[in-house]
Amino acid sequence: MAFWKKSEDPWDIDPDERRLASEPAEKAPGLLDTLRGDWDAMQVEWQEKREKLRLPPEKCPWCGEDMEQGFLMSGRGVFWYRGIPTGKARWLSPGGGNIMRVDTEGFLTTYHTAWYCPDCKKMTIDAADLQTEAERNQTAFPVGAEETASQSDEAKEGE
Repeated sequence: MAFWKKSEDPWDIDPDERRLASEPAEKAPGLLDTLRGDWDAMQVEWQEKREKLRLPPEKCPWCGEDMEQGFLMSGRGVFWYRGIPTGKARWLSPGGGNIMRVDTEGFLTTYHTAWYCPDCKKMTIDAADLQTEAERNQTAFPVGAEETASQSDEAKEGE
């Protein structure tokens, strides 16, 4: 490409006559800055919630050493079954009085606090707040459960 005027040729600019770049003006905080601030605030809040879950160490009931805090977690539920599990119990429910749901904390991912002893290789949980499925149903539906139980007893007597 030919340049007929020397002033139009970019290679012929005199360095002393160059225009200096203007200083950028201070901009008001944009959307990204606002979102970053909100994200940082949420991170701090989540960290505080996690720290509240931390409990002082428990002593192992078997060896007396300090136990590590951890969590039993699941997306579908952690259950305790009374007795020895059989194939029939896996396919057919063993009954509400024989099942206890262990993961009672959390919302999307349920969990329950558990303590693990690395010396004994044993784990303990606090079961004070756990209920069997029958107890949970009785608490959730006190009137309906009694009527259903009496109806099923009458049906069994009629057979």
